[in-house]
Amino acid sequence: MFKSPVLRMAATSFVPSKIFIHSRSNMMNIKQAREVFKKISTYGELIEYRFQRCPESKRYLRYGYATFKHAEDANKIVAEEFIKIESPLFNEPCEITCHLSANRGQSH
Repeated sequence: MFKSPVLRMAATSFVPSKIFIHSRSNMMNIKQAREVFKKISTYGELIEYRFQRCPESKRYLRYGYATFKHAEDANKIVAEEFIKIESPLFNEPCEITCHLSANRGQSH
């Protein structure tokens, strides 16, 4: 596939893994959503992340997805029962749960 050993290594050095994120609280704005992904990124390098939005109202829904560069990082966060995010951006701590997505390495 790749003739260069550097390109070959780069192409095979990671296996992305997608997780499903559910928040017990509503995300009211982009700053709160970013705070959630800031916390999630402490478990490993993220390739992609997003909270879903209602197509009509554009409000953030209580769920989203994140793709970790390495599957072992996704497995670490999924092993946690609840992840509590404390920030002045939230009236009370935001709790999220994470599960492996059915289409773990694919983008939406």
